[in-house]
Order: sequence, then structure tokens, then C-alpha cells
Amino acid sequence: MQNKSIIHADLSGKVALVTGASQGLGAFYAEVLAKNGAIVVASGRASSVDRLNAVVQRIQDQGFKAVSLVLEMTDFGSFQSKVAEIVQQFGHLDILVNNAGVSVDQDFFAVTEQSWDLHMDTNLKGLFFLSQAVAKQMKRQEAGGSMIHIAALNGEKVRKNCVAFAASKAGVLHLTKLMAYELIDYKIKVNAIQLGLFPSDAVKDWLDNDPSANDYLQRIPAKRAGRFVDLEGPLLLLASDASAYMYGTVLKVDGGFAMDVFMNLDIKNN
Repeated sequence: MQNKSIIHADLSGKVALVTGASQGLGAFYAEVLAKNGAIVVASGRASSVDRLNAVVQRIQDQGFKAVSLVLEMTDFGSFQSKVAEIVQQFGHLDILVNNAGVSVDQDFFAVTEQSWDLHMDTNLKGLFFLSQAVAKQMKRQEAGGSMIHIAALNGEKVRKNCVAFAASKAGVLHLTKLMAYELIDYKIKVNAIQLGLFPSDAVKDWLDNDPSANDYLQRIPAKRAGRFVDLEGPLLLLASDASAYMYGTVLKVDGGFAMDVFMNLDIKNN
């Protein structure tokens, strides 16, 4: 976890499923939820099981509760049984953080059907059908729950070389509102956190090695990339009862990038 935590929420007794939790932001979300009392089910692909287990061990070593779960976001037929596995172990499921996703930058003419399907199946179709499986369980519990979709600024703003990724993330933004409206009668909150530039492994490599990176950072009103700790407050808000009256909300955490419509151009009055 980056920087000292100053945010606290009581998630005691809650069971939280975090997808894509083997590294990066997903691992951070899992740790934050666990430190605030949740029993965390950290999930990831079979190919990432060693990293996933390391995340769980790190959480347990700090005295918090976590287990690992192999979950392939494109194995749609497995979602019901995976949810049943969690419920069999813990009795209920209260929080879902839909973090898992793929992003491959490609020139418009280089996008293939395979690449398109990979983005849609993982980022949108997988997110929907996993949410559906979890929502069925939350409905049975009659106690409601919280779903948090991890969205992206590229789902709203335009840049080159990310057609498939951006299209899938645009779907996530609208799906957040559709699901919130569909599930509100069951006391299931559906909201989203829309990310700006945050230091994934690929982003960190770019920031460290590409001379153009600093120019890009200067276009962000905050003049820096996001830090993981910047997401702690939004995550805990949406996961906890503090957001009891929030449905279909998209929280932008982007250093002000989305509001800077002139992209920080030096426009002077004559």
C-alpha cells in the first residue's frame, strides 16, 4: 500500500470478492478492504495463482482475513459455481469489486476480431455475467450488497490506439447505470470508479522510460499520475454503508483530467 492510510470504514462481517487481485490495483483493493474488516476473496487467473497466493499471504501476515480463488473472467459458465463456493465457505457475499480487465494498445487497422473479442469478453461480458451471478446471491440474502465497477477515462474520452479497450470501458460506464436501476429494488448498489492515469506495470515503465511522459503528466491539472492511496477513499465509500443513497454513480479519480477540455493548451487572450 502506498502512503499512510487515513481513511477508515467498518466492513466487519462483510465478504468481498475482488477480481484481478494478483497484482497492482486489484491487490491494493483487496488489502484495503481486508484492513477495514472484510473477509476478502482475492481472485485471478490460473496463470497468476502464485502471485495471487502471495497477495493473500501478505494480507494474512498483517492479521487480516483473505483467501484466494482461481477465476477466469472469460469462463462465463463457471461463475455460478464460483459464487456458490464462496457462499459455502463464508455463508454470504456482500461486496464485488470488478477490477479484472485487459488493455492492449493497437493501431486502428491492426485491431483483429480476436483482440476485439478479448477486450469485450473480459472487460464487459465477463463483468456482466459475474455481476449477474453475484446479484442472484445478494438477492437471495435479502440484505443487499455493493458492486463496484472499475471504469476508465478512456471509456469517455478519446485517444488513439485504444479502440477495443475504450469501447469495452464505455460499455462499463453505461452498464453501471443500467445495473443500478435494475437492482435497486433488491438494495444492491451498483457504482463505478473511473480511473485516470494510475501506475500499472505498463504505465510505470512508460513513465520511467518515455521522454514524452512528462509532457503528458503536465496535461493533467494535478500535474502527476494517480497514487494507489488516492483510490482508498472512493473504494471504501462505495463498499460501505456511507454510500447507502448512491446508485449508478461514477466517481472520477483522475487528477482533474476529464474536466480540462482544452487539454492544457496555452491559450492567451489578445
